[in-house]
Amino acid sequence: MVVGVNAAASPERLAFADADARLDGSLSVCFQGDYDTVLFFDGDVVLSGDFLEALTELGGQETGIVVITGDLTVSGRIALYDNTPGLYVEGTTRAETLEGGDAEIYIQDGVFTHLVYGYYNHGILEAGRVETPWVINSDHDLRITAPGARHVDNHGSFSDAEFTRDNIAEWFVPEVVDPDYGSIVVERFLDRLRAGLPVRSWA
Repeated sequence: MVVGVNAAASPERLAFADADARLDGSLSVCFQGDYDTVLFFDGDVVLSGDFLEALTELGGQETGIVVITGDLTVSGRIALYDNTPGLYVEGTTRAETLEGGDAEIYIQDGVFTHLVYGYYNHGILEAGRVETPWVINSDHDLRITAPGARHVDNHGSFSDAEFTRDNIAEWFVPEVVDPDYGSIVVERFLDRLRAGLPVRSWA
């Protein structure tokens, strides 16, 4: 795996309080959990592959939060389903996907090739203006603005999303639908998007 880090210096491992002070208290305003360590990138970061795999290459697997003061560009997925690491980006974030579960994620604007997904649990996914074709929410604390995206409520039937569990089975190809729950199977959905295959049963 090739990992490129376009930053003013190598990442620093800081205590949360020290990183928070470097950002004039921005971390303590956002993050609700207790975190000991911060992997701090002062500048733009470019990573090849999926975010977590690249982070391991950089020695950041035991990190509470990853902080990037510039732009973050990832050639693969940003998929943060465990409690840590959390993610804070001050610039623009670009990746194939942005997926959140138990982690706290706070970014500014973003561009995501395939989808943004919030998966249950007690995490938070908060972003500014996002460009992506699909936003899928499974009862997550998902705080984004995504004009032009198609919205899927993967958990309920009584939302203003374009697609809910009342009509998902009707509108999407069987390969991406869980027939027992009438919901999108996100991994299958993403596999088809990556392969250029249709996910909708008709346009």
